[in-house]
Amino acid sequence: MPSSPPSRGEPPLPAGDPPVEVRERAGSRSTIQVLPSGVVRVTAPPGTHIPSLLDRHAAWIERKRGEYLAIARDRAGQEGRVLLGGRFYRLETGPACAVREEEGVVTYTTPKELKAFLKERLTATLLPRLEREAERMRVPFGGLTLREQRSRWASCSPSGGISVNLRVLALPGAILDYLVVHELAHLLEPNHSRRYWKRVGEFYPDYRFAEEELKRYWVLLEQDSIWKVLRKLPRD
Repeated sequence: MPSSPPSRGEPPLPAGDPPVEVRERAGSRSTIQVLPSGVVRVTAPPGTHIPSLLDRHAAWIERKRGEYLAIARDRAGQEGRVLLGGRFYRLETGPACAVREEEGVVTYTTPKELKAFLKERLTATLLPRLEREAERMRVPFGGLTLREQRSRWASCSPSGGISVNLRVLALPGAILDYLVVHELAHLLEPNHSRRYWKRVGEFYPDYRFAEEELKRYWVLLEQDSIWKVLRKLPRD
């Protein structure tokens, strides 16, 4: 589906010195982020000597880029395939949008129709989980909304409304179950305090592993050419 998918020989992260993106922000503390793409994002007050700041954190930057590189290797040989439910599927054009599980194939008519199909699939996948877990956790569930979120998997409103990133479809079922628990637990504890994580552990004991998996899948999707195409499509 992408007009120019990455070649099989393309490295997951840029080689050599990482590209640096600088954002000046008055009154802010200097912060450094390593993005899954390998770009180093620096946010700092005007006048900050960026090279010195990068030098002081060079070891951490390289370590973080190495972690992302290790995760990106999971995509080796899977270029041009779409990640759904923790599994890579081959994309093929066809008379309708469908997932052929046994063959490992997703058929589609147009990218726009594929996106609409995936939204319907996500709603059908999530609603039973949300209703089941809300009842088990004894919290209100105020409905499901699909959003084009750029920096998070999901969010929960005080009234119990759950907003979810379409990318959630890439997650395997067990991690999707955790994400539901994670969001609904905010109706018991609003922030990520110790009490919040204690409540999460009551309903999903292996939450630490699930948190690491969420980070891993986010990196994989940030380097996924197909999901990038879907995200750029006009919203309905």
